[in-house]
Amino acid sequence: MGSQWSRQVAEELYTEVLFELAEQAGCVDTIHADLQKAAAVMAAEPDFAAVLNSLTLQGKIKCDSVRKVFQGAVSDLALDFLSVLARRNRFGLLAAIVRRYETLFDIYHKRYPLEVTVAGDLTPEQVDQMRQRLASAIQSDIKLTVKVDRSLIGGIVIRKDDMIIDSSVRTALERAARAVSDPSQLRPKGPERKGTGAVSA
Repeated sequence: MGSQWSRQVAEELYTEVLFELAEQAGCVDTIHADLQKAAAVMAAEPDFAAVLNSLTLQGKIKCDSVRKVFQGAVSDLALDFLSVLARRNRFGLLAAIVRRYETLFDIYHKRYPLEVTVAGDLTPEQVDQMRQRLASAIQSDIKLTVKVDRSLIGGIVIRKDDMIIDSSVRTALERAARAVSDPSQLRPKGPERKGTGAVSA
């Protein structure tokens, strides 16, 4: 528990320091792109990632490797930051730092995350159209994540934080099934009549 807590603290500290430096230098977007590049290299080059995550190699060797690979590919600030991670044997934090920086990046640009679940695959053009319509509807820039759940049958489910807007066919069918199982929900009740006595002419 203690090691996990200290790791989270380190992730937050490194990310916040990097973001503050990027903001001061006016290169928040550049650092965002640089981190994405670094993460892509780590994912595509498992041998290189193994070197940087090794517990036996000296930090200087790792630092030299980082500078050799990323020199000219990322900004000076990003290169210095990656070198610090390597020298201090903290490169294993990179994936978490990238995620945390992404969150700060979205807040900085006032870009709100929306998750949309649909019943079938969408083309890039359809995703872009959906993004534009949703952004226009809430009058804000959004970061759209699209997921596919074929059990929805049709329709769409939109999530924003704890709010869910569910207009899927599956949910409509489930509501209909619940209504059928309770016939009282299908027959509207008429006005209640009082008095049962017969009236003679």
